[in-house]
Amino acid sequence: MTTYDTYNFLPLERVIHGSGSVHQLPAEAERLGGQHAIIITGRSLANKTPLVTKLEGLLGPRHAATFSGIQQHVPESGIVAATRLADGVNADLLVSLGGGSPVDAAKSVARALAGAGVELIPHIALPTTLSAAEFSHMAGYTDEEAQAKIGFVDPLVTPRVVILDPALTVYTPAWLWSASGIRALDHAVETLYSPGGHPVNDVLALEAISELFTYLPQANTAPDDLETKYRCQLAAWMSFFGPASVKYGLSHRLGRIIGATFGVSHGITSAITLPHVMRYKAEAEASRLAPMAYRLNLVDGEVPAYQASWAAAEAVAKLVKQLNLPNRLRDVGVPEDALEIIAAKAAEQLGEDPDGVLRVARAAW
Repeated sequence: MTTYDTYNFLPLERVIHGSGSVHQLPAEAERLGGQHAIIITGRSLANKTPLVTKLEGLLGPRHAATFSGIQQHVPESGIVAATRLADGVNADLLVSLGGGSPVDAAKSVARALAGAGVELIPHIALPTTLSAAEFSHMAGYTDEEAQAKIGFVDPLVTPRVVILDPALTVYTPAWLWSASGIRALDHAVETLYSPGGHPVNDVLALEAISELFTYLPQANTAPDDLETKYRCQLAAWMSFFGPASVKYGLSHRLGRIIGATFGVSHGITSAITLPHVMRYKAEAEASRLAPMAYRLNLVDGEVPAYQASWAAAEAVAKLVKQLNLPNRLRDVGVPEDALEIIAAKAAEQLGEDPDGVLRVARAAW
């Protein structure tokens, strides 16, 4: 009997990377046929940095409008307003600037603009954090009334072009850079124990983990070092290289629930939940997590897989502390009486043991 796995590719056409790569934006806009581009970003980048003005200048007459009202976790009202603006200027190209929220918002706007049988307009993503949302076909927004994160999966919303320019990251707060870096680490770790076979992703995940452990602390102490920032960007790309072929697990699921309910950024939720989830998974997924410890030289190669996977979890917890990120749910406004509901939702959505998930949530609190 033959057994096989399938690797799914997404319609991401180009990743342009390196210092100064932002100057390729006009050529990419022309290549994609964009005559009426709308920039989608957040208020801080628009009001406190020169980056939006720079992009508007690069686009020149192709720039039709800028929407700068995207907030963390992408409230649905922001998508509605951005879609209305894009429709009003006959937008035929979306340019997102920022972290995961503007990128996800642009995906949602593209989907909202597309009618039945209409091809989604192209999207160029210029990330300023390490969330890596620009490499995926997944997006989420928040139902403000229900305080719930609504997600969707559609390969067609994948950005056509990603531009990784470390010069765009100089205004990113150090805590946000570090937190989004732990989010990238979360992608890589949960890739390792994702069900199924994905040999390409496993190799890249281990490389991403090694690079993030090396360069995140360096970026934390030298935030203006563009080469270090660039290495972090490449690591984030490797951590989320083939999301259509990976099923992300408990740390991601807890983060989605906690983030939307209590307004906690996904980078912070990963910093808090990932070490505890890894401890919880240390025995059941020992063979999948142990290579991380061996790659980081945390243990001798003769050490049993369970001990190695536990050492990997402890190393993540130590890295979170080294980066001065929160490591307890109580410190980010999550009440203790919410833990049972959070755990029950996550367990139900993933088919996990409810008691086990509750133990993880309590440990993280």
